[in-house]
Amino acid sequence: MMFVALVFLIGTVGAGSTSEECPRILDAAGISKMFAPMVAHSIHSLTLEDIRYFFKEDATEENGVPTVNIDLMSDTRILPNAPLAGYDEDFSTQSMKTFDLVMRNMNRTWWGITNFNTLDKLTHAFHMAEVWDSAAEQYRLVKRLLDPESDICGCVTNVAENDILNYLNLMAFKIKYPGITSGNKTLTDHYLESRERRSADFDLYDIESRYHMRYALTLSGEGLQADFDGIDFDLSDIELLKDIAEKLVDDEGVVTVHADSAEHWEVWRKMVKHGMEESGYYDLAVFMFCMLN
Repeated sequence: MMFVALVFLIGTVGAGSTSEECPRILDAAGISKMFAPMVAHSIHSLTLEDIRYFFKEDATEENGVPTVNIDLMSDTRILPNAPLAGYDEDFSTQSMKTFDLVMRNMNRTWWGITNFNTLDKLTHAFHMAEVWDSAAEQYRLVKRLLDPESDICGCVTNVAENDILNYLNLMAFKIKYPGITSGNKTLTDHYLESRERRSADFDLYDIESRYHMRYALTLSGEGLQADFDGIDFDLSDIELLKDIAEKLVDDEGVVTVHADSAEHWEVWRKMVKHGMEESGYYDLAVFMFCMLN
């Protein structure tokens, strides 16, 4: 299937595609049905430094790759471009730069992902690097075959229509409000009350410690495809919390253990080893090529 998809990429230049035509175009190009949630999961924490290391060395700050805002105090959920993270360039390896970035921010409650301890955050960072490394191999193949002016690229880069922005917003809610899609109405009411009494210098919601986001989503099957009908992510968190909690219940997206013991690490180890279908790396490679070229 991958060979067929790559062959199809050659010479697929069109005069422009409509959103109605895109499902057919992407299916013919080998893009999976889980394209939007897979890509959103894969890019939610990308930095410009990561893009330059894994995908395109000369990528600019106006790179067009949207990400979830790691400053969770901000009312801006999604950034339009993957930002510079401020890696310490005195380190020579990408892994040490990543480790250092997490450790420098380990005491910032509203940075990155809520309710994650330091080992959780490090696991998340290294897991994402593995995703990008796997996609980078296919990126190099796609780069040789796909024209950035093709209809395929026109479809994958239309993030407002192909649900990538919707899934990024959903991830932002899951990160900021752990358990929001679990169906726990009491938890939702608590978040609403906390937001309504929020002050400029608030520290942390009184979140049940057993709720935190399951970042290593098992993106397989149709079950994780959300129905965003009636959800307007231009609205504020307070205006949307009830809709998110009631309309997007998925019984997924949370874990109940931290990476704080060898026993619990086995739970996390399984998640990060089987976090994404193989097709997701191809989806991400095509998306990144089209966005960056």
